[in-house]
Amino acid sequence: MYRWLLIAHGLWRWAVILAGVAAVCSALWGWRRGQPWHGPATLCGRLFGVAVDIQVLMGAALYLVFSPMTTVALSVNGAAPSGTDMAFFGATHALIMIAVLFAVHLSAVFVRRGRNDAARLRRSVLCYGLTLLLLLAGVPWWRPWLRL
Repeated sequence: MYRWLLIAHGLWRWAVILAGVAAVCSALWGWRRGQPWHGPATLCGRLFGVAVDIQVLMGAALYLVFSPMTTVALSVNGAAPSGTDMAFFGATHALIMIAVLFAVHLSAVFVRRGRNDAARLRRSVLCYGLTLLLLLAGVPWWRPWLRL
């Protein structure tokens, strides 16, 4: 089960990144063209949030139940050497991705509270863009990009 969940988590990473890029690009496109908020930008923002939710659920299952690496990392009580996979996956990766989860949902609220369509699109470019950058900072790029 661990192997299959790890493969799904790794593959879904690309769906999350693509959804984030689509959310930022569609909002930027709509903002530059003066389009209404209710269109592709809204859909892409929601898809980004759903993709992050699914990714975090898979990551939580790995972290809390299936992964032998995090089990060992949690058992050493913070004594994992910094710069190792154990330290990264034991704390850093999980904390950044929880921050991404909060950021994507707070972004959706912040965007909806815009005064008009242009403000909503501008806010979505900024908020989803920053969330995407945070997400990219937490991805372990040294690991295999496609694990099959």
